[in-house]
Amino acid sequence: MFSRTKMAIVWSGFSTLAEQFQWRRYIKLLLAVPVLVVLAVGSYKMGLQRGGAVTMNAFRSSESRVRRDISQTPNSSSQTVISAGGAIYTRWGRTECPSGSDTVYSGIAGGSEHSHSGGGSNYLCLPTDPIWGRYNEGAEKHSKLFGAEYEVPTGIDLTNMGGQSAHDNNAPCVVCRSQTKTSVIMIPARNICYDDWTLEYAGYLMAEASSHTGRTEFVCVDGSPEADPAGFRDENGALFYNVEGVCGSLPCPPYVPRREITCAVCTK
Repeated sequence: MFSRTKMAIVWSGFSTLAEQFQWRRYIKLLLAVPVLVVLAVGSYKMGLQRGGAVTMNAFRSSESRVRRDISQTPNSSSQTVISAGGAIYTRWGRTECPSGSDTVYSGIAGGSEHSHSGGGSNYLCLPTDPIWGRYNEGAEKHSKLFGAEYEVPTGIDLTNMGGQSAHDNNAPCVVCRSQTKTSVIMIPARNICYDDWTLEYAGYLMAEASSHTGRTEFVCVDGSPEADPAGFRDENGALFYNVEGVCGSLPCPPYVPRREITCAVCTK
C-alpha cells in the first residue's frame, strides 16, 4: 500500500506532467495559428483566381458565340444591300431592258391626245396583254387614252430604225427592275451619271409640244429608239417632242439655245 506521502508525490508528478502537456498543446496551437491563417488566405486567393478565370472564360465564350451568330445571320445589312435590287424604271423607246435589269413587262407608250385640255398628263407604258374587269361598251367614257408617236425627233441614233426616220412611228417601252440597285433617278441635261451611280440608259428629254393644249411630263427617251411593230400610221395621239432650253430664267451658259436636252437614267 502506498503511504499518503508517496501518493502525494505521485499525484504531484502527474499534475506536473499534465501541466506540461497542456502548455505544450497551447504552444503548438499558438504556433499553428499563423500557419493556418497563411493557408486560408492562400486558398482564398486561389479560389478568386480560379473563379475569375472561370468567369472570364465564360464571358469570352459568350462573346465569341454572339459574334459567330451575328456573322452567320442571313439578313445582315451588307447582304441585303448586295442582293436586294428593286429599282424600277421605264425605258422609253425600247423593248428590252439593259444588262443587269429584269423585264417586268414590255408594251407601247400612251397618254392623252395632244389637243385635249383635260385627261391625264403623264405618259403610260401600256402592256400588250390587257386584262378586263366589268365593262359596258354602250357607255362612252369621257377620259381618252391614245398611243404615242415620235414627232420630228432629232439627235437620235437611227440604227434600230433601220436608218429610216422615226417621225410618226409609234413608240414602244419596257418596264425594268434592277437586279442589284435600290435607287433610281432620271437626270435631265446629262447623258452621263454622277460619281457612284450606274448608267442604265441615256437619251434625249422629250415631252408634248409647248404649243399644244395638252401637257405631259418630261421623260427620257432612249438615244437609240425602236419603233412599235404597228409601224408608221401618223395617227398622232400622245406625242414625243425633243426639248430645248430657252435663255432667261434658264441660265445661258451653261445651257445653249436650240440644243437638244439630253438625259440619263441612273441607279445606285
